[in-house]
Amino acid sequence: MFIGQFSQQALARGKEEEEPAQKKKPPEEEKSGSAEEFIKTPEAKKFIDKWYTKTKEGKPMYTKRGIVALLKALFQIPGLGSNKEVTGAADDLLSQLGGMDGLQGFLMGWKAKSEGIIKGIKSIFGGS
Repeated sequence: MFIGQFSQQALARGKEEEEPAQKKKPPEEEKSGSAEEFIKTPEAKKFIDKWYTKTKEGKPMYTKRGIVALLKALFQIPGLGSNKEVTGAADDLLSQLGGMDGLQGFLMGWKAKSEGIIKGIKSIFGGS
């Protein structure tokens, strides 16, 4: 009788310990089983369409094939623990590559200012 109670308690504790491990993550925190499965998810398809439709001077900035390749490569990185983190990293990279992060415009402004200052100094001191 004592052994039966002990084994029931042990089983109950085992179930309690298993439950937290079995709890599902919210959908935005899940990571697909493979890169191929990830590419087929609605969030990945939406991401690909978003970036494929971006244009610069009337021309597409990126090909679907390139966006898919980037997503697959980022999916393999162990530090990215969810599909959302993969698309976030890809979003950051594509923004930087396309010059949409604002840094390129900022740096071009500084270049124009510095060139203007140099021209001004040259004109004051009679340089060519």
